[in-house]
Parts: sequence; C-alpha cells; structure tokens
Amino acid sequence: MTQENMLTAFRETFQLDGLTILQNEHWVLSVRPEQLTLGSMVLSSAKGKTELSQLTAEEGAELAQMLGKAETLAKKKFGAIRINAVCLMMKDPIVHFHIFPRYDRNVEVDGIIWRDEDYPSPPVIRKIDTDIELLDYLMSKLRL
Repeated sequence: MTQENMLTAFRETFQLDGLTILQNEHWVLSVRPEQLTLGSMVLSSAKGKTELSQLTAEEGAELAQMLGKAETLAKKKFGAIRINAVCLMMKDPIVHFHIFPRYDRNVEVDGIIWRDEDYPSPPVIRKIDTDIELLDYLMSKLRL
C-alpha cells in the first residue's frame, strides 16, 4: 500500500474530514471518533509520515506545540487535570498520537456524567461507541 493510500485510509478511519479541530502544515488535531475519556483527540501527521524517524526538526517542534494546544483545550474546556498522549501505530501506520484527557473526578457535560474509568492508572484502550451528536458537540466545544 502506498503512503498516499495509507493516508487516505487513515483519514477515513479517524473521520478527519468531519472531526478536525485544528490543522497546520504538518499536523492535524481532531476529535477521536471513540471517546475513551471526555475530549479524546488524535494528533496525526498531515503528510502521512509513517515513522517517527522521518520527522524533521520543524515537524518535531510543531508536534510539541500541537500537543500543548490539545492539553490546553482539554483543561480549559472540560477541566482535565492532564493529558496522556499514546503513540501506538499498530493498526494505522500513519504517525499519530491518541490524546486522552484525564480526570480525577466525574465531569458532567450536556447532561452526561463522564467518569475516567482508569484514573490514576494508564488508560485501557477499548472500543467505545460514541454517537454523532456527542462528536458534533465536542467539535463545537473544541474547535478554535
């Protein structure tokens, strides 16, 4: 599979056309289609890089800036106490980080009580069905 095909498949899997919050030349920050914790996001290579060793110094610097923006959004919008950024790349080879805001208490948003099931341990990544209405709501809250 070509890098272009991998990027196309990644964009579809993570619904980047509909869930992108912020994008610059090198990185795309999007709402994660499966909300493990409230405000879960994905930060991915806009150019479809498949190895961390391919990143330029500029891309590395922008990666740090975008992670900082994700952290700020999670804290300001939902009261997260920190974020966990996990780079797995097991199934989807494009360089990307799953960003999980972490909470030490229950959080109520739009009538829904969110509980960080795993806090203070590392998040256990599992399948979470998330409806489109919630994703739309998160987009409206997180988009800059």
